[in-house]
Amino acid sequence: MNQMKMNNLLAILILLLVAGCRDYTPKPYAYPRVDFPEKEYSRTQTNCPFSFEAPAYSSLVPVPDNEYNCWYDLKYLPFNATLHLSYRPFENQRALDSLTEDAYKMAFDHISRAEEIIEREVYDTVKGMYGMIYDLEGKTATPFNFYLTDRKGHFFRGSFYFNVQTNRDSVAPIYDFLREDIMNTIKTFEWHSNEPE
Repeated sequence: MNQMKMNNLLAILILLLVAGCRDYTPKPYAYPRVDFPEKEYSRTQTNCPFSFEAPAYSSLVPVPDNEYNCWYDLKYLPFNATLHLSYRPFENQRALDSLTEDAYKMAFDHISRAEEIIEREVYDTVKGMYGMIYDLEGKTATPFNFYLTDRKGHFFRGSFYFNVQTNRDSVAPIYDFLREDIMNTIKTFEWHSNEPE
């Protein structure tokens, strides 16, 4: 009887070993599924000389203690991402050249990590809107920068960041989704005559 139990136990062990020796195929690495909200926009309300449309799932938060009282963080709440926005008035062409040069340098500070920086000009004479978009591809902290100006006295800059360190591949669908919102911000941007308080 003891021998019979040993033979059964040995047979079960052999069966388990044979069953466990099948070829193993690892599953591909996957990222969590993201449910995107519906695209819905409303115009921002500030005391600054500009406005634009912001998504319903964002929050426009003033940045305290800045010189012009027109700096904001547009926080994309469900995605832990922020579009940092800054406004600066200027008085002459030399000051505008300095502001545009600073925006250029800030974008190209990431050249060592970027695979490519795509520059696109913003030019809308009807709205009096001029500027530049810097789309950074690769493992950069800020994949999207832009500035807008009326060339008369107003300068507005935006810089997009995820609030935590990310893997570009894992956030690519989120970035693509939010990039549409940033482009809508640029497209719907308007200057107003009121000055910041």
